[in-house]
Amino acid sequence: MKYFDQTGRTALIVGGATGLGFEIAKGFLDAGAMVVIASRNENRLEHSVEKLNVDYAGVRASWMSLDVADAASREAFTKAFQDTHGDRLDILVNSGGINVRTPLAVGNDDDTRSVMETNLLGPMFLTKLLYPLLKNSGAARVINLASIFASVSYPERSNYAVSKGGILQLTRTLASEWAQENITVNAISPGPFLTEINQKVLDNPKNYKDFCRNIPIGRFGNPEEIITTALYLAAPASSYVTGANILIDGGWTAT
Repeated sequence: MKYFDQTGRTALIVGGATGLGFEIAKGFLDAGAMVVIASRNENRLEHSVEKLNVDYAGVRASWMSLDVADAASREAFTKAFQDTHGDRLDILVNSGGINVRTPLAVGNDDDTRSVMETNLLGPMFLTKLLYPLLKNSGAARVINLASIFASVSYPERSNYAVSKGGILQLTRTLASEWAQENITVNAISPGPFLTEINQKVLDNPKNYKDFCRNIPIGRFGNPEEIITTALYLAAPASSYVTGANILIDGGWTAT
């Protein structure tokens, strides 16, 4: 575990109250980090932090409210984070996201804007606001959750695929821009996982089987199967890895 040790470091996980973000929070707590999770749902945040602190026998997890799609909320959050946690941030994980499944030809324009604001523009502008804190770390890590649909796609995924494709290009661009500040910027592209965002697929057995035909392993991922990838990208020993995109998809994009 010494290669993954995060003792004394602070990790902010946007979208950390549920799904893959919550699993990543577990991993960083296990590695010794102080963890802050942020999202819009304060009740869920409070419940998730309580569970994390019970499971990891401490008070190293805390929460802060943030609507990443709202400019005023992003600015207020950044100030509140500095007031509470100081002027340094070691690890930023942009994990929040929504998905509105619809064919583009009949989709609602407001739905498209909502997906773009939440999945792409919000994380982009928040990361910009947090740049001074990341710079102060001296060895910061930014981990963006993209998707396999940033590289391949599927019917009724135009909103989601475009937003996640943008996240992938943001990752590559910031990796180049921030390398001299010793900030690495990488992406994780999950395939289908057993999380809330995929509940509509999971509730339809035929849809689930259709999805699984694309996956050589033949199943959706279990949420904990993302943890070690996040720990790897955040590890001090991974300082030569930047601009990368790691696919965790059961082999979907290999076929």
